[in-house]
Amino acid sequence: MNKPRIKGSSRFILLELLCLALLGAGLSGCASISSSPRPAPDQHAMNQVLKARSQNAQVTTSKGIGRLTLNNGTQKEQFKMAWAAQAPNRLRLTLLLSGHLFETIAASGDWVSFVSHTGRHKRHSAVSTDPDLAPYIQIPMRLSQMIALLLGRVPVREADRAWVSEKNPDLILAGKSFFSTLQSIEFNRQGQVSEYRLMDKEKHLIFGIRYKDYTPQKGVLMPSAILIYDPSGRTIEIALPRIIPNAPVKESMFRLTIPGS
Repeated sequence: MNKPRIKGSSRFILLELLCLALLGAGLSGCASISSSPRPAPDQHAMNQVLKARSQNAQVTTSKGIGRLTLNNGTQKEQFKMAWAAQAPNRLRLTLLLSGHLFETIAASGDWVSFVSHTGRHKRHSAVSTDPDLAPYIQIPMRLSQMIALLLGRVPVREADRAWVSEKNPDLILAGKSFFSTLQSIEFNRQGQVSEYRLMDKEKHLIFGIRYKDYTPQKGVLMPSAILIYDPSGRTIEIALPRIIPNAPVKESMFRLTIPGS
């Protein structure tokens, strides 16, 4: 199947890119973070990496409603959204425009499908457990990472070295031997992750995630707004005013058994 082009300016093209993304990291930019090429091991920094990796690890499912805003630098589109998510790769997401059903996306862990409720495209399905989103929205994340965001987690990769930035004591840099990526993790004054960035070996930004705020939900601190961005200025902003952590979900919710259901 040919990959869709990113250049379209219509509302449908933007939405189809998002939906196709859930069927499926490579960008470069000028943003970078200075660090020593071979920093000394830092146990405090490694503890902070482990802390970020374990954020909301006890949250395995979530349900909620919110808003999703796509911005490609020249056009902004906003949709209402309702979802149910289960770690690591199950999702049911419905997008609404002006109060009307627009798209439904379902990932069962084995299959990923999307359906247009407006008849703008045929139903698409593919066998995939953790598709790469890069070919479709040009932000190199995987489905499991997007689901992690809806669970209030941070998609921090494993690391075997970490150190504190010389310029910012709240910023942790981490990497793994024989891997060409570098991660940065920044914490707010309350000790929660406020920003996560993935960079290439030249320390150029691949993508970033900004956690704008946290609010208590059912005894768990959950992010109430998340901004995903890349070095070219494309963003996906997810507002999560109503999110229920560890909500009960049925397996059937993640499968589309009837076209358009």
